[in-house]
Amino acid sequence: MDIQNLLNKILKDFEKVERPEDAERLGKKAWGMIQQHHLVMCGANKASQTVKNKIIERMTNKAKTWDADDASLSSVQKMFNRLASGRYSDAVNLADSSIKTKEAAAKIALKKNARNANEKKHEKNNAIKEKALAWYLENKSKYEGRGGKQRAAIDLEEKFPPIKQTTYAQHLKKIK
Repeated sequence: MDIQNLLNKILKDFEKVERPEDAERLGKKAWGMIQQHHLVMCGANKASQTVKNKIIERMTNKAKTWDADDASLSSVQKMFNRLASGRYSDAVNLADSSIKTKEAAAKIALKKNARNANEKKHEKNNAIKEKALAWYLENKSKYEGRGGKQRAAIDLEEKFPPIKQTTYAQHLKKIK
């Protein structure tokens, strides 16, 4: 089985992790895949078992103590440290937590971008509404009494287009 097929199988298994023993099994598979990949990258996949064991031992020791200087690799570093130390389920649980955290952060960023785009889209109308409401506050005394805010909304629509009277009426309801 080549590395790509093994990786695809592990990723499918990752989605099925429900119990701690599933995470342990998946972690062992992932570590085995990393070892096999390392042997291939070293050109030692056809070497004797003794040579392979020495290469794996060296890699394991390095992985246990690896300390990434790049903050974006901190989760990966911790996963490698845990896999190399035989803490397979801890590594898988960390991977799961990391994925969920990144998904949540992405959702927040998308919402923020959408909100900013929406504000920019309505920037002109918001400026018009601001001017209109400021004008209303200066002239509020003209609209005292019954139906005053409704009359004001009609006047604002005429004086400050393209905002509709119903929109102005909603905003005027909020003003005491």
